[in-house]
Amino acid sequence: MARAVVSAVFGLVTIFWREPTTPVLAVAGGSYLLLGGAGYLWTHRTLGPGVRITPLTSVGGGLLLGAGLVCLVVVDTRTFAVAGAAALAVAGVVELVRGLAERPRPEARDLVLVGVIGLGTGAILLFVEQLGPQALLGVSGGGALLTAVVLGIAALSYRHDSAVSASSVQGAQDGPDPVN
Repeated sequence: MARAVVSAVFGLVTIFWREPTTPVLAVAGGSYLLLGGAGYLWTHRTLGPGVRITPLTSVGGGLLLGAGLVCLVVVDTRTFAVAGAAALAVAGVVELVRGLAERPRPEARDLVLVGVIGLGTGAILLFVEQLGPQALLGVSGGGALLTAVVLGIAALSYRHDSAVSASSVQGAQDGPDPVN
């Protein structure tokens, strides 16, 4: 849910900011990559028992963190386009591969979808660099909104499913509505 909220806030900022400048791109985009990378690493470390953390997973999150820091320090459209594209594409590939490898797990489809969105967003960023900050924020914000929808629905679904399937000893099914 944390990644969904970060993605949703960034996506909404990109929609409602009328004339974004390069400093706005650097701060908003850099913050999104930085917070997204922290959420990425935290999410992949807490997927549950029996889930192996691979170095590739750490690379995906580390690249997002690094790209966020670089974008906050180097205020330039090219920096955001290249660093953001590389980080989003690599993180997307990692989630795509992880989702395909863990198909029996419930979160596998969500990882595949988020991976494809990240990979696509990263690929498109390189092509819109010359169009300026508004295009870069539009593409990255669009990808962030799609990610927010997928991860938000997934998080709420897992919450609902865990409450419904909880035993009565845990207290979830003692009332008329086990979810609320």
